[in-house]
Amino acid sequence: MNPNHKKAIGIDVCGKFVNIICLKKNGRKIILTYSKQLPLAKEIINGETGAALKSLAGTLKHLKLTKRLSHCEAGLCVCSYPELLQIFKLPDSAPQAGIKFIQDEIRQYAVLPLKNIKTDYCMLQGNMGSENRRVLVGACQPEPFAEAAKELEKIQIDVNLVEPAIVSLIRACYRKVIMQTEHKNTIFILLRDDVINLCVFNGSKFDFLRTKKIDCNNSEQNSPAEVIAEQVESVIQYYELEKASDQNKWQLFLNCCPHTSESPRMAEQLKKLTNRQNLEIYAIGPEHIGIESENKNTVDFSVVAVGAAMKLLDCNDSQISINMIPDELSEIRKSYKHFLMIINTAAVILLLLFLHIAQLSVKTAEANTEISKKSKSRSNIPQLARVEEDVNSQTLQVTKQINILRDINKDRVWNNLANILVDISNKAPETIQFHTIESRISGKLTIDGIAVSYDAVNSFIEKLAACKSISSTQITYVKQNMLYGNGLVDFSINCTLAEKDN
Repeated sequence: MNPNHKKAIGIDVCGKFVNIICLKKNGRKIILTYSKQLPLAKEIINGETGAALKSLAGTLKHLKLTKRLSHCEAGLCVCSYPELLQIFKLPDSAPQAGIKFIQDEIRQYAVLPLKNIKTDYCMLQGNMGSENRRVLVGACQPEPFAEAAKELEKIQIDVNLVEPAIVSLIRACYRKVIMQTEHKNTIFILLRDDVINLCVFNGSKFDFLRTKKIDCNNSEQNSPAEVIAEQVESVIQYYELEKASDQNKWQLFLNCCPHTSESPRMAEQLKKLTNRQNLEIYAIGPEHIGIESENKNTVDFSVVAVGAAMKLLDCNDSQISINMIPDELSEIRKSYKHFLMIINTAAVILLLLFLHIAQLSVKTAEANTEISKKSKSRSNIPQLARVEEDVNSQTLQVTKQINILRDINKDRVWNNLANILVDISNKAPETIQFHTIESRISGKLTIDGIAVSYDAVNSFIEKLAACKSISSTQITYVKQNMLYGNGLVDFSINCTLAEKDN
């Protein structure tokens, strides 16, 4: 598909409803082609998303969002997920220490389990060099998303993005709001069911983020509008007292989910509750989003779903991206791509071989025709003999190449060799890189490459030992790489392939 004419689906799941939108990219334009809100087959109660997400495919199936046998990318936002979304400032040390710092910080949050946590982060731009060490970190349990993605894939919807809703909202409004008013402080408020997401931009800098849950069952709890007003007032007072240099004019943009139509009413309540002269309050509408609509009357759609789909269309002016797609899905799709690449390569080799054989057949036929005329033209016998000799030589070369392929892949078929290569690719950690994979002796493979350390090579050896297609491994050499340094090592590993089961 032409990258300038791409389509994407945005799915925004709230407690009782799901909002779906379809976007298409036409050159530099992003166009809204479809918008729909549906009730969930199973409501999300107390954050239990598993059953609701698993039934999501059944809810969307009758919409026929994709053509038959045609897949479409989708971005998914679910309730207040992820469980953790925070801005951290990294220590002034090596990148490896920064990653460890993030992992240590995440372990301190009791809301998350100690195991099976999906984590992603992105660097945030700052106004000064020292502020460029800030990162936005998201973490959650990935199992519900994996189940939902597998079910949606059955109806040709490929979930390639699982993103926090507030990040999608920022992306949708960034071009029309932040880039147009960099001289102001901007507050984004996202009210989703019983969760408030509040973030502050100091000019174009993502400066502050807060998530607050509202207890709707508590009669003594203030209304959502009153809670939002309290949060906004505390944030503005903090900037006035602690960040005197950042006392710009303030503007607030509000969005309510799942019903966007409630945003204007909520905005009017906030104006009465805050009563600040230096604060402008707006309900997010189509004029604040950098897209066009095929139907000019379509004004009530999910801004969050739009932001998720925009990311898949390579429209991300904010440069903020948190993807909670489960590692399980990433590995499956990576293996599938590797398998297709190997199959395509094998198909090309076989096609070239068949073409060469066909060419030889044509030459052989021509030679036979010439030989049949020898009785009429004895003078052509030496020339025909040379043609026959040339054809025989080429035939021997092809036979030799076929025998070499048989020796290399003895008692195996192309499919088995493809499976072996896919198996090795899946076991390879990200800390190594292959240079060559050769097989000059039947039942033997030699793997040459580069790794970040000796431990990375040992780890790879252990994973190769778990391959069903490999019976034994042996390190030929591991030595320091003299070209790049920094602890990188060159390695060579000999593998003995397992005998094929009869």
